[in-house]
Amino acid sequence: GMARRAALARSIALDPELIMYDEPFAGQDPISMGVLVKLIKSLNEVLGLSSLIVTHDVTEVMSIADHVIIIAEQGVIGSGTPEQMREHESPLVQQFLKGLSDGPVPFHYPAQTYADELLGEQQ
Repeated sequence: GMARRAALARSIALDPELIMYDEPFAGQDPISMGVLVKLIKSLNEVLGLSSLIVTHDVTEVMSIADHVIIIAEQGVIGSGTPEQMREHESPLVQQFLKGLSDGPVPFHYPAQTYADELLGEQQ
């Protein structure tokens, strides 16, 4: 947490118009994550910055974003305000936003039997 805040302080010192964040919430405990979310939002409002956030933490980014772009299957599958994304009709977009295991992206892969795994095609 401290290293990320120091890196952010260094970048703010350069008076940027845009700050890009790559997975800023990864590995953060809930308290640190909440602090980072508030910090990013405050920086944008107080300093008039824009932020581009690449993240897998949908809930956090939806709470601070003005515009959301969801990328999957080698392209953009959804783009709009957080509210527009919540109302998006695409089952794929909804699966990403809600973290559903059942949907267009399958997460059930049948496993081989143990014998097939060990012996392969030798049976």
